[in-house]
Amino acid sequence: MVLGRNKRLKFINGIHHGSHLDTVCLSQRRGLELINDAVIGKYPQRAVKFEKKKLFGGQALSYEVVDVPLAEGLVIRVVKRDMEPVTAFPVLEGVGVRFQVEEVLEWKKWPEADVSGAVVNEHSPAVAFYAADYIERKEAYVNSEKLDVKLAFLAYTGTAEELKRETAKLPTGEDVVIDLNEAEILLPASISIQGAFIDDYVMTAHVLDFREVSTPCGDGYVLLLSNEPLGKVRAFVLKKNLKGEIEKGTSMMLAGWLQGTL
Repeated sequence: MVLGRNKRLKFINGIHHGSHLDTVCLSQRRGLELINDAVIGKYPQRAVKFEKKKLFGGQALSYEVVDVPLAEGLVIRVVKRDMEPVTAFPVLEGVGVRFQVEEVLEWKKWPEADVSGAVVNEHSPAVAFYAADYIERKEAYVNSEKLDVKLAFLAYTGTAEELKRETAKLPTGEDVVIDLNEAEILLPASISIQGAFIDDYVMTAHVLDFREVSTPCGDGYVLLLSNEPLGKVRAFVLKKNLKGEIEKGTSMMLAGWLQGTL
């Protein structure tokens, strides 16, 4: 029995988020070069303490967090310890939502976590997002029932080409045709993508606004999207990973990684 543990805090086997660099970097080698620059001190760093729970008590570990700028509101965050990288992942400034916290799923080996719960709106979608600032804001995530969270979406792939119609069955057994050019949906990526993690999703959305950005890792788009379950959400997609042309009002389908910060 573990005494004094917050009931929301669970421990899971997480995945190494270096795999998400492909959402912002055309070349893995270029991404690793930027991570190395962060490790050797080419960018400002901030020291943080992180308490790792054990059976009895806990251990306070010291880390440094470095944000490598790519574009306005977009960075690669590097967590290092003793001049060695612990983890690294892209972080995009998101759009604020109210979030009901159900569980905080901390990874056994790293100072990282996914947060599961529901967005507080008329649809109350149940989602899990990667807490990109967990190493610095753990106490807030673990000890809060509701939080103001900025959600963002880093896309592995996307299409702005004409979306096809899909046929689904109603609970009554009747067929219904869904026009994906009109519908805005959010589904766990595990239903169609092998190896997808709990914070991976497939969404359809409409473009409210966008801007082209040029980064040290490759050119892309920062998008403001309308997705009915979430509301508004900011997303990033590399041009190379996108099919079709974007303009305001465009219907899109994206597969990617949902993250959040406080």
